[in-house]
Amino acid sequence: MRDLNLGRFFSPRAVAVIGATSKAGRVGRIIFETLMRPERPVYPVHPSENTILGRPVFRSVEDLPADVDLAVIATSAKATVEIAETCGRANIPFIIPVAGGFSETGEEGRKLEERLYQVTQNYSTRILGPNTLGIFAPKERVDTIFVEHGDRSLGQGGGVAFITQSGSVGVEALGIESNIGFGLRAFVGLGNKVDLGEVDFLNHFAGDEHTTCVALYLESLPEGRAFLEAAGKVAKTKPVVALKAGRTASAVAAVASHTGRLAGSDLVVDAAFRQYGVQRVSDEEQLSDAARVLSVVEPPRGNRVAIISPGGGYGVMATDEVESDNNSVSLAMAMLSAETESAIAAIVPAYASVHNPVDLSTDATDDITISALEAVLEDDGVDIVLCMALFAPPGMSDGLIRRMGILVSDAEKPVIVVSQFGPFSDGHISRLYDYGVIGYPSVARGVRAVRWLVQRGQIQKILAGKG
Repeated sequence: MRDLNLGRFFSPRAVAVIGATSKAGRVGRIIFETLMRPERPVYPVHPSENTILGRPVFRSVEDLPADVDLAVIATSAKATVEIAETCGRANIPFIIPVAGGFSETGEEGRKLEERLYQVTQNYSTRILGPNTLGIFAPKERVDTIFVEHGDRSLGQGGGVAFITQSGSVGVEALGIESNIGFGLRAFVGLGNKVDLGEVDFLNHFAGDEHTTCVALYLESLPEGRAFLEAAGKVAKTKPVVALKAGRTASAVAAVASHTGRLAGSDLVVDAAFRQYGVQRVSDEEQLSDAARVLSVVEPPRGNRVAIISPGGGYGVMATDEVESDNNSVSLAMAMLSAETESAIAAIVPAYASVHNPVDLSTDATDDITISALEAVLEDDGVDIVLCMALFAPPGMSDGLIRRMGILVSDAEKPVIVVSQFGPFSDGHISRLYDYGVIGYPSVARGVRAVRWLVQRGQIQKILAGKG
């Protein structure tokens, strides 16, 4: 195994876009234009164009300066192989060939892919892909994704390293989640994995101080034991959450058709993930939801949940979710102390409920919500709080967002918020995120977040016991 340092992959001194073009709408043009940042030189390479977007064009790879650490190849599959070989001879350390037309298309494509693999064997060059969207690292301002992916919303960066075997699943999940706030450390679309794969990136993000959670979309586990050991290494210090598709017989067949690889036994995957501390989710929304909370919020010391709501029905639904059967993670409704209930009773109408779930009634105000949350957080019988920030009651205002942010940031216990306000829900949750508060637009998603945090706490204890 060759030593691999991916530092220059995510933070290259200079980037070359081979197949860049002045023609609008072409993949090479989109990638080149997106990469044009003041942070580093970006060199367009095209055999017949002189300038692209005002930049002088290099006619060939051989003409490029020596500071190129990353070459993005945006040409046909056949041309990609020849260019990759040239990049290898030029000692360019990293290549991202974005084109499809390789092993996913049949025998001819497999032959082309084998030639790409030989580039990695004959030279020091490493390859991500082919058939990939590449990478997006907001902090380093490197983005090779040529489809819509919420980049404007994700540009502030964050702690989630998102590794995916399906580019479309990855970008759509991030695009939707970016509406309510998501902190992306890096996106990696693995493509056909002729060279770089899950294990390489898990090992990299394990030692990356800016990564606080790793999220994976998987259809196959071709490296099996090596993958689990790498994921387990990460899980000792930061959460690892995975969506492993291919649970049913028909889905397994679809994986083989899509990737040419076997999906493996779902029961074996389940057991292996539990053993190595990987938290499994069942769809793309859950993958992003879990990553956004696990990357920001520390797990609670236990599983006792307190619920606060300005609407009794929401408290009932949340209680159902908390007490529903879940074989892997059990939650319990906290028993509030007499002191806590008295403190709440002093600030709410007589017809409100001070027992858990706490019903502040529709007379709830910003002041009442904050005071009730303070009281519950001080209760030694509470490990984690699910607080409803519903803005329909007339006493509730946007000012609650800032006040809740200050309170939750200073709290020693985690608080998850469920917020709804019609068409303004996503905006309110996004603003909560800006204040460091994780919120969701539904009770079920909020309780799932609570469950993931409790599960992470249990995993930490188990892995610590294993040394």
